[in-house]
Amino acid sequence: MVKTTFTFQELKRTNHREIKEMQDKKFRAFIRYQVWPNHAYYRRLFKDNNIDPFNITCIEDWAKYNIPLVKKIDYKENIPKFVINPSEVDGQPREASESIGNLMKYSKEAGHTEMAKFIRNNGAKVKLGIGKKAAMARLGERAKYQFSPLQFWLSSGRASGLPSPVFLTRYDWDLLGKNCVKAGQLPVDPWIQKGWEMNSMNLFPYAPHLGWHAVNMGLREISKFYIATSGGGAIPSDKLVEIAGSFKANGFTGMPSFLRNRFFRAMKESKDYEAPEKIITLLAGEKIYDPVVNDIVETLEEKGAKEVLAIGGYASSESKISFAVQCKHHGPYHNVSPLMLSFELITFNDDGTYDFVGDDEPGHMCLFHLDGTGTVFEGFLLGDVASHQERAKCPICGLDGPFFWDVGRTNDAEAQIEIMGLAEKKIKGATVNLTALRSDLIALSEIEELQIEVAKENMADPYSMDVLNLYVAPKGPINADYSSLILTLQQLTKKSTEVTPKVFIIGFEELVEKAGGMKFMDIIDSRPKPA
Repeated sequence: MVKTTFTFQELKRTNHREIKEMQDKKFRAFIRYQVWPNHAYYRRLFKDNNIDPFNITCIEDWAKYNIPLVKKIDYKENIPKFVINPSEVDGQPREASESIGNLMKYSKEAGHTEMAKFIRNNGAKVKLGIGKKAAMARLGERAKYQFSPLQFWLSSGRASGLPSPVFLTRYDWDLLGKNCVKAGQLPVDPWIQKGWEMNSMNLFPYAPHLGWHAVNMGLREISKFYIATSGGGAIPSDKLVEIAGSFKANGFTGMPSFLRNRFFRAMKESKDYEAPEKIITLLAGEKIYDPVVNDIVETLEEKGAKEVLAIGGYASSESKISFAVQCKHHGPYHNVSPLMLSFELITFNDDGTYDFVGDDEPGHMCLFHLDGTGTVFEGFLLGDVASHQERAKCPICGLDGPFFWDVGRTNDAEAQIEIMGLAEKKIKGATVNLTALRSDLIALSEIEELQIEVAKENMADPYSMDVLNLYVAPKGPINADYSSLILTLQQLTKKSTEVTPKVFIIGFEELVEKAGGMKFMDIIDSRPKPA
């Protein structure tokens, strides 16, 4: 039997082989009876590449038939075509009976037994003319719930330019509600088994993005008491710290740059705040640097915490209905809803084809939806890179299922490598891994925060020489002598990139403002584009 999704307890009891079998069964049903008949983009993609969707039996067949992967630019240029729409096919109206028939076949094969029973019973009444009007009304309401877009989220656009909407239906929201609580349960499960209860605080920015809304749903379910706030919103950081202290919050969620540079900075300066004994901090939305985590943990321990669990979450607006989460810092990212979507790693071959990587190989993160309506993605390049993936028992928490390690978030500065539309940069002809460089530089004890900028020597001339600028907020007074620090930064950068940077020492507040405030742009490419 295929399930809609796993509860957390079921996830703990299921092994990776069972998960893979159910994933492929759901994927087959989804492609055949929802994507192929109802998704304008993939229907055209299959036809243009002579792909019979009924030959697709598992996720790996995407590479077997070399079906083109979808990049963010492809989506941005075809947004309406990515929304599941059963009311038409190839631009022509479709009979309602055909739409209901496809949904019935999908429900039976994908394990949605209650939905299949509902459609069968009401369909029979329509066919036999027994209570036909009421049955048709119920089917119409179900179709509205299942397929009518209710809301959109915006992809942030950091990697690909302007943000793009991703549409959710009421059905999507119900799927998300079943999944988001598991992201909080997984890392604190050992604590919960010993009676620990969470007083949580949502510090994600309130916006039409997945972060705040998914966390809001999950924390409401898992928490004994929940403080719904908004990082960088109506309440100043020092007041947020006061609220955290008053309600003894022991679970914090938010973006790494805001938490480190605003919230925990205000906490460090507070004379009254006392930390609970055990605290979890869930970081998501940006690449998570060790010095950032270390600063957060150090602040909490200074304020009295005895045990701090700082973990990362991984998702995107495009993943929509679920995400992955670490069980420990430096641990792997677990897909908490493997029957809703699959995160796969792929590598590109010299001949233009691609393959799914093995367990010990790095790869580019690729998204496959196995369920859901509204905007749906298959073979969608998220652009992020992970060191490797595994289908096995986690060596840290013991969860037996798909997980991946060391995922790094892309951003504007890495947005032009060959595959995505986005990887490393060439500066003065030298290939530079800017993410690795920033990790090395921010680890210096004298640095509070740092931004890397790729620019032109003459910003009015797109053909002038490339330059690398470092904007550095030191841990001391701004008017001190930092010639030694500047030399160290230049030597480290030159050694790893063959480029000597210009270093600008500026105040912390000025740097945070320059870098975008709440969503800190740690690496930017300011180079003007040729006309």
